[in-house]
Amino acid sequence: MLITAGPVQPAYKDVLKHYNWPHMPVRMFTYLVGKDSTAASEMHKIACGNKGYFNRLNNRKDVRAQVLKYVQVMSRPLVMYQNEHPVQWTPVYRGGKGNSLLRDEVKYGQLMTSVSAPVFDRRNSTERVANLLGVVGTDIPIEQIMKLVQPYKLGVNGYSFLVDNNGHVLYHPDLRPMFQDTLKPEYNSVDLTEVELVDSDGGPRENNSMLLDLRHDMIDQKEGETDLTIKTDFNGMRVATRRNKYFYNPIDGTPFSLALALPEGYGMYETVGEEEIKRSTVNLSDLFKGDNWRLHPDWVYCEYNYASDHHFKSPEDQFLHFLNKVRRPGWKWMSQRHWTPQAVKDMKKLERDSYYCDKTLVQSLVYDAVVTQGLDQPARLDRPSNVNEERHPIAVLMALWRR
Repeated sequence: MLITAGPVQPAYKDVLKHYNWPHMPVRMFTYLVGKDSTAASEMHKIACGNKGYFNRLNNRKDVRAQVLKYVQVMSRPLVMYQNEHPVQWTPVYRGGKGNSLLRDEVKYGQLMTSVSAPVFDRRNSTERVANLLGVVGTDIPIEQIMKLVQPYKLGVNGYSFLVDNNGHVLYHPDLRPMFQDTLKPEYNSVDLTEVELVDSDGGPRENNSMLLDLRHDMIDQKEGETDLTIKTDFNGMRVATRRNKYFYNPIDGTPFSLALALPEGYGMYETVGEEEIKRSTVNLSDLFKGDNWRLHPDWVYCEYNYASDHHFKSPEDQFLHFLNKVRRPGWKWMSQRHWTPQAVKDMKKLERDSYYCDKTLVQSLVYDAVVTQGLDQPARLDRPSNVNEERHPIAVLMALWRR
């Protein structure tokens, strides 16, 4: 944009001729303020010669309103020639308060991204117009995106992370934006190379070539896999090395790429233990009495899709709510989240009471509760045994271990 109230310097024409011609990647919009029309002809040539337009303004008060009209001009090709509405995602930023049910710290701010799409004027009229009516968008907490990749499915030391098209991470286990239980007020984007530390002989600021290749592939939204030996810490004190295998893939319809990091040798064995709730003879209410049990803070067992319409005192209270519904007639496990662009396009609006419930995770928790029932009252080996008394084998083991 070129806004002036006086004559135009000859250098403008030379700069545009050198950098913008003949393909014209930059469109020029020129505005002449005031009654002096000496530069009007030259301003008009600059605009029309660079796919823009020229406008005369009587006074400076009109500048803001008239300059914003360039948006309508820029949007005309989108309205006239595109059937799909282009979706835009923002980099990660510091947002406001959120749902504090699962995490206490989010009420002090949280990391977020925003998605938006233009709204075109597609009304039928005798004269075809190409107007941009506005923009529709919403803010998405990064914590909600993290829920789509359940950590328990990746193993103890496996993890996932998300990278945008600039190489900045949206979430990563070593991304620590919190300071004294509060999100840092001046949050700056963090590059992948700052959180994924490769074990190499180079200096602290020398990036590993294989890590850079991984970063570039994720930026370019390529699919692939690689191996890296990284440094990891335990409780912020001890440092160890681990060989990880990385699998990465772009997320359709977004500028983001998702990566899974699994330690070498993972995936060969899996321990499965579930209690089929509908067929169980155990009284589930007795298993979760009292307040001596907790849910994993990073795992999503069950939740409503419209969380703001349902209020619970704690994650445990929410779990018990769904546990009571499991055995009711007509219960259906909703263990899949289909959030691909095509699935969202074809999906009807969710009902207010629609929910997500992970069958494997819930039944595994119930199984753990059945197995560990009675551990809070360990068997006493110093008293005479009673033939009618059943001792829990793990309780006996714990009593022996205490000695």
